[in-house]
Amino acid sequence: MKRKDYSMLQKILVFSISSFAIVFFVVFFYMKKQEENYQKIKVSSGDYLVYTKYQAEDESYSILVPYINIKGEVVEAINQDIDLFLGEFLSSKHSNISYEYEINGIILSIVVKVIDYDTNYAPQPYFRGYNINLDTLELISNESLLDFFNINMDIVSTKISAQLLSYYNELVYEKYFQEDECNYSCFLKYRGIDNVLDNITFYVKNGKLVVYKPFTFASIYGEEEYFEDKDFEFVIAE
Repeated sequence: MKRKDYSMLQKILVFSISSFAIVFFVVFFYMKKQEENYQKIKVSSGDYLVYTKYQAEDESYSILVPYINIKGEVVEAINQDIDLFLGEFLSSKHSNISYEYEINGIILSIVVKVIDYDTNYAPQPYFRGYNINLDTLELISNESLLDFFNINMDIVSTKISAQLLSYYNELVYEKYFQEDECNYSCFLKYRGIDNVLDNITFYVKNGKLVVYKPFTFASIYGEEEYFEDKDFEFVIAE
């Protein structure tokens, strides 16, 4: 390598390392600042804002039960609601239980996910979600979220329906069944869907408004191989 080239390489490396250090410092400072802000509202200062308070796993099922580590009557009531919601599934011991949470600005979103295998027909998914204002420590209503993203329930219904139709068309394309075997109405019937807005849960993810919509993902056609966890998530607004 020529001396001039080596010198240029050194400059590039120094610049890259300096840039990385600056970015790292900014990100670290921001995260530290956020963590300092969260410390004021935590019940337990040594734990994350949301953490797993109970965990169990065997060969068939996995359980992760969340706890929202925030002071106040509202969040205390939410934690109690989560326990109440999960009580029956924990008793049956035939369910996968998990959760996801994310912070966007002042909004903490958390969704509890259950796949219940203790059923007569097919495994059933359930979702329970909460959106919390970290400034006021109040629960954010669905109406407030819709207003913030400048949409209404008609748009939500249209978006969910369009994605479900896309699933149907892809299942036909993948030859799980033919159109004359099972039309779109038949598909919705097997999904257990009468109204696309029933039992939906709002969640803010990466700055987008998404909806978790439970539906039956298995039937006589064996399409449970097609559906994945992400397919219960419908992007409504960006």
